[in-house]
Amino acid sequence: MPPRDARIADLFARLTAAGLAPEQKEYADRTLIEARVADDFPAAAWPEVLAALETADSFGSADRAGGDRHLWAAFRRTDRRRR
Repeated sequence: MPPRDARIADLFARLTAAGLAPEQKEYADRTLIEARVADDFPAAAWPEVLAALETADSFGSADRAGGDRHLWAAFRRTDRRRR
């Protein structure tokens, strides 16, 4: 498995290439990558986005107040991945 920082950089690049604007947030136990998904996000881009998210330790989506949808991916500070 590539080092954690390489995985984060790869995910960030792949989300950007798919047309999203990811943001990175650092926490004591993890790095979190979030990206807002516009209502008109192209359906053809979803397979690449989902493949990129699968490289994280955990990922998901959340609907926020105002109807915004955000994707998130988390990378733990340890090398263990949840199975």
